[in-house]
Amino acid sequence: MEDQLATRIKVGDEQAFELLFRRYFIRLCGFANKFLNDPDEAKEIVQEVFVKIWEGRENINPEDSLKSYLFKIAQNLSINKLRRKKVESRYTEIYKLVYCERFEFSVQESLLARELEENIAISIEKLPKGCRKVFELSRIEGLKYKEIADTLHISVKTVEVQMSKALRMLRIELRDYLALLIIGLICNNL
Repeated sequence: MEDQLATRIKVGDEQAFELLFRRYFIRLCGFANKFLNDPDEAKEIVQEVFVKIWEGRENINPEDSLKSYLFKIAQNLSINKLRRKKVESRYTEIYKLVYCERFEFSVQESLLARELEENIAISIEKLPKGCRKVFELSRIEGLKYKEIADTLHISVKTVEVQMSKALRMLRIELRDYLALLIIGLICNNL
C-alpha cells in the first residue's frame, strides 16, 4: 500500500501526495513539536517536510519506508531549527548586554562599548538590503519569523535563510569585538 503511494508520488500524482499529507500531517506535527515545544514552528517544519518530499519526489525509492523517510526529515529539520535558535540566542544575549544592561563601565570599557556599538551599526548597514530588513525586524522590532514573513510577503524559509546569512556576515565582521566582549564577560564574572 505505502509502496504504491510512493510510486504514484514519484511520478507526480498530486492526489497521492495529498493522501500522504492527510495521513501524516498531524502525526508529524506532534513529532516535531516534541523537539521544538512550539506548535506553530512544528507546523512550519512539517510543511517544509512535505515541500521537500514533493520537490524531491523523483528520488523517492518505493522500496524504502515513506513513513520513516517523512519522520527522519522532520527530525533533521527540527534539530537544525534548534541549532539555529541556539546560535541566535547567543547573539541576542550579547546584544542585550551591550544595549540593554546598565553597568557602570570604566572609561576604557565605555569607549570599547561605544566603538562596538558604532561597528555593529556599520556592519548592519553593510548587509544586503533583504538581510538587513529581516535582521532589523527580528532583532530590533522583536518580530517572530512568521510575522516577518507575513510583513515582507516572503516565505518563513526565506526569512530563515536571510537571517542566517545576516548573522554569518555580522559574526565575520565583528569577530574581533565579540572575542573581546566574551573575555570581558568572563573577567567580570570572576
